[in-house]
Parts: sequence; structure tokens; C-alpha cells
Amino acid sequence: MIPVLKPLLRDNARWTATIRTECARQQRRLDLPGLVDAAEELLGDPLRPEDGEQLAIRQLRGQMASPGDHAEQHLGEAETITLIQRRMLRAVFLTDDRTAMRWADPIDCVGTWKLIRLARRRDLVTPSQAARLWESFVSAGGTPPREIATRDAFVRSLE
Repeated sequence: MIPVLKPLLRDNARWTATIRTECARQQRRLDLPGLVDAAEELLGDPLRPEDGEQLAIRQLRGQMASPGDHAEQHLGEAETITLIQRRMLRAVFLTDDRTAMRWADPIDCVGTWKLIRLARRRDLVTPSQAARLWESFVSAGGTPPREIATRDAFVRSLE
């Protein structure tokens, strides 16, 4: 997916330090060597919270968490939302976390599925490449929206 993101996002993409850490963890968990390097090439140096932002990040993370969540769960999303809001960044939040999308309101949010559809509309991927992206994302644990819960439904949505 990362090679497709470059022409979609151009030079308008950034990530946060915590998201970079989470990406490194996923690289190891999913055995995807080079994931962080590819993301760094696309996203550049991560945004890092300043001292005054740390408390707001931890407070939002606490509000997002459910009993039993580990201490780092939701931290990347909380950091991203807080930095966008506090710094008044003109931004679109890329996330598949539906709970984070609700907490981010009124920040515009876009998930993987919309990105793949946009890439298809711009002819950056073929229908079969889009379907393979869908399969890869689902096999890595991603959850598609109800309306495209199957590969066939996703392919139909591209037409």
C-alpha cells in the first residue's frame, strides 16, 4: 500500500513518533522487513509532542481506553488527534480505528478502504491490485466496513 500512497498524498503526509513506534512493532509482528523505512521515506521525520502536549495526549488516551486495554493502546491515535487539534494543523487523519474517528471529530478521517478506492479511481492500481490490497489488509487483521465485508463486495464497490 505504501507505494500507492506516495502519488495519492504527495508531500502532504506526516506521522507521529508513537505511530512510528507502532509501525516498527507491526513490522516485527507481521514480518514485514522494510516497512518502517518505506514509511519514513513517504512520511519523513515524525512529529513529536512538546512537553505541554503530553498531558492532553495521556488524558485523551485515557478517555479512549476501555478496561483491560494495555497502556500503549490508543496512544498513537490520541497523540495524532491532540497534535492536529493543539497545533491547528490542516490535516486529514488516516486511520481504520472507528473509535478514534469518533474522538477525532471534527477532523476529517479517511481509512484504508477509501484510500484504495481513491487509488483505483485515479488509475494508480488495477482492480486486481486493489483486490490484493484488500486481501493483504484483511489477512493482517484489518476489518473492512460492513458494506464491503467480502472480497467480491469490495471489487463491486470499485466499479
